[in-house]
Amino acid sequence: MNTRIYAAVLAGAILTASTAGAVYDESRMPAWLDPNAGAVTAPVVSGPAGQPTISQAAPSAWSSGTGQPSGTVTTNTGEGYPTYWLGMSTQEATQYLMQQLPMFGDAERLSYEHIEGLVRTQNRTVLANRATLRSIKAVDLDRAIADLNNAIQSMEQAVSSMQDLAGNVALSLSTVDPMMNNGQATIMIGSATTVLLQSNIAQMQAQITQMREQIKELKKTDYEPYERQFEQIENQMVMAGQSAYIGLMTLQQNYLLTARKADLAQVKLREMEMRQTLGQVSQLNVEEVRRAYRQASGALKTLEQTLYNTKGDLNILLGRDPSRNYMLDTLPAVTPDMIFHMHLEEDLSRGMEQSYDIYQAKKAVRDAEDLDKDEDGRKDKIRAAEYMLEGAEQTFTQNFRKLFRTVAEKNRLLSAAQEEFGYQVRAADAAKLKYEKGTISRNTYLEADVAKSEAETGVFLAQIELYSAYMQYQWACQGVLTTTGGI
Repeated sequence: MNTRIYAAVLAGAILTASTAGAVYDESRMPAWLDPNAGAVTAPVVSGPAGQPTISQAAPSAWSSGTGQPSGTVTTNTGEGYPTYWLGMSTQEATQYLMQQLPMFGDAERLSYEHIEGLVRTQNRTVLANRATLRSIKAVDLDRAIADLNNAIQSMEQAVSSMQDLAGNVALSLSTVDPMMNNGQATIMIGSATTVLLQSNIAQMQAQITQMREQIKELKKTDYEPYERQFEQIENQMVMAGQSAYIGLMTLQQNYLLTARKADLAQVKLREMEMRQTLGQVSQLNVEEVRRAYRQASGALKTLEQTLYNTKGDLNILLGRDPSRNYMLDTLPAVTPDMIFHMHLEEDLSRGMEQSYDIYQAKKAVRDAEDLDKDEDGRKDKIRAAEYMLEGAEQTFTQNFRKLFRTVAEKNRLLSAAQEEFGYQVRAADAAKLKYEKGTISRNTYLEADVAKSEAETGVFLAQIELYSAYMQYQWACQGVLTTTGGI
């Protein structure tokens, strides 16, 4: 099995409409130099039982009766040339790659719709925050206040008793004659006792004051700030998981398109090497093409590694083993109706009401206003909090508007990508006719087909970017907004 096919399948080459694919089997030498080679066309073969036929380009792993992989043709020179991505849609190419390793066809499929549920039920940060909130709420405020009131009552009774005792001692000392039997010693002991009682009374009164302050604080205890903070973190984690999934979609598209470009670069390299042996090009010309091929191959390996790393990162966000293998499913489509129902001012108002940053700023204003009116700097503290609130509202508004405009711009870019794809389809069809008539080389045909594939990938990437912008906008409507907003 070709290692590139393995990597593409392992990366999870499944997208909403289709996925660009490109694989070159180095064991097969193309017949691009043979002037008598027939046009590159795929054999017509039925798909396997129970599966729909993709097209005549990629029906199944092997063509019945021919003994060679489907998606290949045998030229009159006896060479088997891979054509599974020539003239194929990226969806067809992806399904063909899947068929090359059937065991991956049954691999776990991770759906975008499951991301939110998995984050909320399995992400370790989310679970830790929920446990923390439960521990905070576990305190019985009514019981704590009652206990403090009982303690205050007991201490007040003790203070009253000590005050009575101190008064009695002082009264008794007033009747003692220091010149009579041990009178001086009695006065000294009595005075010391009075001082000790007064000291204990002062300490207990200070404790009573502290406990009364604690009761005031307990009565003002509000769980809402904790709840809003943890809700914000949890929503951000969900958004991060969704963004990672969308990022994987983009990486897969780029990987498969890069693989197709690397295949074309390899074909060009073999052509230049052959032409060098015929004396038609110099060694420098060959080195230039070889350098381009190495760059394409290097880019492919980098994308491979990035895919593996990103899949592991997403696993962690989902609370799963980082090494757990899976394949991506589909992304929801953004329909014109969904865009039509975006209302800037209404959505902005709703988002601001739910924004945690704005909530925090408003709470800071209320806390400043609740300060003792005689406290130094109270007015300045209130004004400072008001400035912070104004800044939070302005920042949210600006970033929200940027996201709104970004959705519109991504929708426009999708239309432009679709127009470009339509043009490249017509250009590739024309190149195929010219190739079949022998007026252009196989290489020129390959280039036209890769250009079509690149344009098709451009459509899918535009669809992904549109959904990404729309997803961020919907989160902003719930008050969850990235720092920079739209692009």
